[in-house]
Amino acid sequence: MPPIFVDTDNSNPKAKLYNGSKAGESADKAEAKIQAVVKKFVDKDANFTTTKVGNPKGYTIRIAITKIEKDRSTTCTLSGSIVRYPREVVKSGAKGEHMVNLREWGNHATATGTSESSLLDCVEAVTESMMKSGMGAMSADYLKR
Repeated sequence: MPPIFVDTDNSNPKAKLYNGSKAGESADKAEAKIQAVVKKFVDKDANFTTTKVGNPKGYTIRIAITKIEKDRSTTCTLSGSIVRYPREVVKSGAKGEHMVNLREWGNHATATGTSESSLLDCVEAVTESMMKSGMGAMSADYLKR
C-alpha cells in the first residue's frame, strides 16, 4: 500500500489550511509553525507522506487559532478538522468533503510570557497535541476507504 498523502500546502490565499489571523501581526509565523508541526508528524511516520505523486488518496488537515489571551502569560486555543483528500462524489453527483470523525478536534495551552515566541510556543504545543490524536484517526479512517 502506498503511503497515505497529507495535504500541507497552505499557499492558496483563497483556501488556506492553517488560519492564524487571530495572532495579528504574528499570523504568518503562527501559520508557518502549524504547518511545520503537521509536516513533522506526517514525515516521521512511514505510513504517511506530504509528497503528492499521481492521484493520491489521503487527507487535508485544517487548523485555526480560535482564541488568544495575553495577561502575564499567553493562552491559545486551536481547533481543526480532517477531511478526506481528494474530494469525493456525493449523492447529488457533486464533489464534496467527507470529514473524519474526531468529535471536537482542538485544544488549548498556556505559555510563559506574552512575546511572539511565547505565542509560537503555545501554538506549537497545541498543534502537537492535536496531531497525536489526528494521526491515529487518519490511520483508522483510511482502512474504511
